[in-house]
Amino acid sequence: MNGTTTTNDEITITLTSPAQEGATESISVSRGSTTTTDLVNFATALFNLPTSQTSSSNGHNNDIILSKDGQRLPIGTNSTLAEAGIQNGDFIVVLRQSTLRTERHRQQQQQSRNSGALASTTAGGGLDFSSLLASSSSSSFPTASAGGGSGSGSGSGLTFNLPLLSSSPLSSQNASTAPVQWKGMTLGQAMSSNSNPHNFIQVLLDTESHPNLIKELNHHHPTLATTLRSAENNASAVAIWKEHIQKSTLKSSLSQTLEAQTEIEMQRKLQLNPMDVEANEYLTKKIHQANIDESYRQMMEEYPESMGRVLMLYISVEVNGHALQAFVDTGAQSTIMSKSCAEQCDLLRLVDERFAGTAVGVGTGKILGRVHSVQMKVGGSHYLPCSVTVMDSGGRGLGDENMDFLLGLDMLKRHLCSVDLKRNVLIFGSVGDGSGQLETPFLHEKDLNQNKGGTKDFDVEKSNTEVERRIMEHEETNEGEDKKNG
Repeated sequence: MNGTTTTNDEITITLTSPAQEGATESISVSRGSTTTTDLVNFATALFNLPTSQTSSSNGHNNDIILSKDGQRLPIGTNSTLAEAGIQNGDFIVVLRQSTLRTERHRQQQQQSRNSGALASTTAGGGLDFSSLLASSSSSSFPTASAGGGSGSGSGSGLTFNLPLLSSSPLSSQNASTAPVQWKGMTLGQAMSSNSNPHNFIQVLLDTESHPNLIKELNHHHPTLATTLRSAENNASAVAIWKEHIQKSTLKSSLSQTLEAQTEIEMQRKLQLNPMDVEANEYLTKKIHQANIDESYRQMMEEYPESMGRVLMLYISVEVNGHALQAFVDTGAQSTIMSKSCAEQCDLLRLVDERFAGTAVGVGTGKILGRVHSVQMKVGGSHYLPCSVTVMDSGGRGLGDENMDFLLGLDMLKRHLCSVDLKRNVLIFGSVGDGSGQLETPFLHEKDLNQNKGGTKDFDVEKSNTEVERRIMEHEETNEGEDKKNG
């Protein structure tokens, strides 16, 4: 073989960095020739980690720690991945010692403050539990429980467990078996604090202690949440979670690799021929997208509220004794009521059909006629005269069920109304009873039904079921296309 040997020991492993919001990268390496020191160098480059000011004799970054299933891997001993016990599909957590030292210092400061507070309580005649603080090195978060138990305080009926946090999850013998958890933790915190998939699944599926975690996962990925909930046991759930993470990281890595190769090819074409049409179009589009991304980033930093959904303006009124939600529309020429709403308010008998016709605007609709004067109750006690144009409910965009009563510019001008968005009120400047101005608040999202842009009748379970159905259809379509493409 001319002195050349080939090996079939290539494996794929996933590196994850909790400090970077759980960023992950999958790489293919040789199990027999790649060392843990090489893995440190790969991680430093992949996650763009700062290089330690002092490097080891082997030239690797001394600030990096590698962990598998909560156990620290040997670095700087020229141990191969096979010698370190790394298998195909394993997840390796990348940590920084400087970050751990900072966290340890913060915890020690917090512990000192807690000890000082307990000492102060003791001096004031309270109970002294300070001895409990120094008696444990567990990595669990502080808890307090009621009931009988052993403790330094006798007869109190309370057991306090306020242990110190360990300086690093890697230094604890229980790190590989005991998950890190605390009350109220988020899904992101659960993932970053439990790099071991077994620990993460244990915390995720503990719905009694953490009912919010599976709900949060269901919001972001309902299909995965449903699959994990229906798993036969924790071991099956762990296998499902590993497969999901590996597929996600592999797709991401493949996409990034193809994008990088395409850019290199286009740059090479441009060097060979500065007038190359394909290369110029590609790089121009890339520059435009970079400008768009920068504009988006700036917008999210300076005024992120512009990305929120804008709620239309509604006020509560009563017409002929019937409670309605009136849509305030300064762009509508006339005050409009749908036929069904007029029937509900017993106004159809007052419609003057001489004013029938067709309305044309954003949509079109048939005008049934006009009610010249109805008493509209605003603010709970004031009655204002109002003229209403009644529309056929079958119109396209005008007088439909979502806009059953629209307060238009004719009545807004008649009562000298002004919209105060700062105070979120509609001001009636002219009230017929001579009492001066009248203010009524615009309705909040919780007060409006979904057809008016609100959440009053929102069904969470129904919405989640619909999202799951759409995601499953999308995944089935993608799987079919993958099989078709071989």
